[in-house]
Amino acid sequence: MASKKGMAIASLVLRLFTILFAAGCIVVLILDKAPNGGDSNVTFRDVIGYKYVFATAAVAAAYCLSLLPFTTYRACTGKKLVRGPFLPALHFYGDKVVAFVLASGVGAGFLDTADLKVAYGDFLELFGEDFKDTPLEGFFNKGYVATALLAGAFLCMAILSIFSFPRRPPTDATNKGFFFR
Repeated sequence: MASKKGMAIASLVLRLFTILFAAGCIVVLILDKAPNGGDSNVTFRDVIGYKYVFATAAVAAAYCLSLLPFTTYRACTGKKLVRGPFLPALHFYGDKVVAFVLASGVGAGFLDTADLKVAYGDFLELFGEDFKDTPLEGFFNKGYVATALLAGAFLCMAILSIFSFPRRPPTDATNKGFFFR
């Protein structure tokens, strides 16, 4: 079995990678623009699925940033900063909830991008145009890149949720569980 310090370092590295992937997703979405004929541009704010991808990335980054000091302290010293059942429970349930939120964001991003590419492609075919010749092709490809970065954040968070499982064995026959010690 891995040492406690090794698990703490792995948790720290996974939290940092989750933050980096989520931040990368946010940057790609913010920089993704395509001309919309005239003076306006199509941005992630015009696609509901991309707004959701942005929101899930922001939630994951904020959650990991809020727990980063506790994880860093544990990785550096090998001790818990806060004693008691609250912080392990927050890690356990929070990691699971954020992982599921990220998974839903990945699904929304990939499906919305695929659906919109087909819809715009069919629409342009009616007028005899090819979708690959439009700037929207690059816009949606960057949407795939942002969603792939969010998938990386989900993968890190899913692995992290396995590491955050409480590993204390029962101390006696009257032990009532994780919260009642």
